[in-house]
Amino acid sequence: MTARALQLALLLLVVGNLGRIPIADSAGKQAPFLVNDFAVLAILVIASVEAMRRRAFKLDWPGGLAVLFAIVGAVAAVLAVPRYGLSGFELAFSLAYLLRWLAYFGLYVAAINLLRRDDVLGLLSAFDAAVLLFAIFGIVQAAFLPGFAQLVYPESVLYADWDPQGHRLVSTFLDPNYAGALLTIGLLLYAGRLSSGARVPVWRVGVLLTALLLTLSRSSFAALGVGLVVVLLIRGFSTRMLKVVGVLALLATPAIPRLITFAAAFNKLSVDASALQRFIAWSRALRVFADSPIVGVGFNTYGYVGRFYGFDATGTSAFALDGGLLFIAVMTGVVGLALYVAMLAFVMLRSRKLWRDSTASSQERGVGVGVAAITVAMVVHSLFVNSLLLPFLMEPLWLLWAVPFVVMRSRAQTGRAAEPDQIRPRAAVVSFPRAA
Repeated sequence: MTARALQLALLLLVVGNLGRIPIADSAGKQAPFLVNDFAVLAILVIASVEAMRRRAFKLDWPGGLAVLFAIVGAVAAVLAVPRYGLSGFELAFSLAYLLRWLAYFGLYVAAINLLRRDDVLGLLSAFDAAVLLFAIFGIVQAAFLPGFAQLVYPESVLYADWDPQGHRLVSTFLDPNYAGALLTIGLLLYAGRLSSGARVPVWRVGVLLTALLLTLSRSSFAALGVGLVVVLLIRGFSTRMLKVVGVLALLATPAIPRLITFAAAFNKLSVDASALQRFIAWSRALRVFADSPIVGVGFNTYGYVGRFYGFDATGTSAFALDGGLLFIAVMTGVVGLALYVAMLAFVMLRSRKLWRDSTASSQERGVGVGVAAITVAMVVHSLFVNSLLLPFLMEPLWLLWAVPFVVMRSRAQTGRAAEPDQIRPRAAVVSFPRAA
């Protein structure tokens, strides 16, 4: 039941920002309820019932670190009330996003507890289908629906809500950088499988790559490049990968002049105002971090803290920060940053265990490689946009991070011993007693 619900939730990613229900507003930032949020809450209910029926619940090392990270973020937000003059409503508004973060983290908990090895293929197939539909719609949108965000939400405030993007691909996320992040995740998952000898439809790779190019997202291009380097460092070149790259390069060559002209029209071949603005944002963030280095200023309080410092504290962008782990450090200090980095490190170690397991299938080993590459790539991507905390990206990330645990646990339960130099995919900290 939970496996089917998770597959449906991944397919609903295609709805994106087309399904938004505004429920609150503070300092110019809306807090909408998304179709994905409904799906996540439904899954949490289903998973809770199934977990109670099985009378077993486990939280592994990444899960335990994520809980501690959330506690630090909540405590820091409460401490920010007297220091930065937050009202009770502003504190509640900030903590509401932390609750959303925990809800999406709940997908990881549901997956590691309730999914079996046999469920992994269905989960990956659902994600592949969702990204493919997202890419196909995006290509159509880029060609025939310029300024798509303003077409969908004509009442939105220009630049404050959605930037005008013309013929750039934004798909249903209504943002080219976030759209590029999802496409990058899909491409790196394919790259990991290819590197391990698994079958991958080349035409799907071509569709996703075409869609990614149409985003003109430099952050996504950088993330994909770094992710591919990670794949090569893990697996090296293979004949099959070289053939796929060669075919794609041959098909893309005639489109390069047109792509360069397209990119130049959006100033993507030079350091534009958008890129310079990031340096200003990073310098402000470093100033705030220097004043609150231990536990930070609290989860999702940055917009209100900016008001205290005299920064521009209006609009959605005031609450976010293009800085990836720097933003994590600003919100939760060195304590929260250490917990978050440790969580990612455990994910990487578990992925390493999977890709080195010679008895695993090529598909499973490829997922291990892909998850490691995706993790590094998203940290790079988040340097330029706040992608680590976007619900549409947190959902596939949490579920993909859970896949190596599910596979390795199933293998351990069938009696196959783990390699001695790799971590064990357990560490239960909470258990319900079984009925006699």
